[in-house]
Amino acid sequence: MIRAIAIDDEPKAIQIIQHHASKLDNLELISCFYNSKEALVFLKQNQVDLIFLDVNMPHLSGLELLEALQIKPCVVFTTAYAEFALESYNYNAVDYLLKPFEFDRFQIAINKVEQRLASQKQSNTFFFIKDGFKNIKIEYDVILFIKGSGNYLDITTHDKVFSPRMTFTEIIEKLPPSQFVRVHQSYMVNITNINKIENNQVYIESYKIPISTNYKEFFFKRLKLS
Repeated sequence: MIRAIAIDDEPKAIQIIQHHASKLDNLELISCFYNSKEALVFLKQNQVDLIFLDVNMPHLSGLELLEALQIKPCVVFTTAYAEFALESYNYNAVDYLLKPFEFDRFQIAINKVEQRLASQKQSNTFFFIKDGFKNIKIEYDVILFIKGSGNYLDITTHDKVFSPRMTFTEIIEKLPPSQFVRVHQSYMVNITNINKIENNQVYIESYKIPISTNYKEFFFKRLKLS
C-alpha cells in the first residue's frame, strides 16, 4: 500500500486527486493540505511514501517545501504550468501531472511510484552505524524499536542494544518508511515486530513502548486501526 498526502492550495485540485485515489486499491491518501506550511510540519513528524505536490503555491512553494525536507518521499508534481516540468526532475520527481489530468494518466503515475518504491526496497535490507573506528551492519528486520535521547540513540534488536551517536533525523534517513513508524517523540518501532497494542502502549517481545497523543492518529492509520 502506498501511503500518500496531497498538497495544493486549490480545493478543486485536491478533490480530483481524492477522486482518482479512491479508485485504486494500492493507494491510501491519508491526508490533504491546502497550506504548504502546515504540510511541512506534518512531514517533519510523520513518514509517507508519496507526496502529490503543487509547484506554485503562496508563502511556500512546492519546490521550497522539498528543499526544507531532510527526508524526501517520492514526489509526483501536480501543476497547471508546463514550464516547471524540466525543473521538477532536478528534485528526482517520479512524475509530473499537468492539470487537469484524467484517471488513466494518474494511474500511470502511481504505477511509476510503485516501481520506484519496489526498487528501493529490493536494494536495501540493512544499514551501517558508526561505533568508534568500526562500521556495524544492522539488518532492518532484527530491530525491535529505537529510542532517542538528544544526540544518541538506543537501537534495540532481538539480542543486543546499539547506542550510536545519532539523531532521529539521521536514523530515519536510513530506514524504510514502510516498516518503521514513530509512536512517540522519543520512540520509533518496527511494525513487523509488534505483538500487540493495548492501553496506549506497543508491546514488542518483553518491552512496552508508549504511544503519545501527537503520534497516535497517524500510527493507528498506518496499521488500519480504528
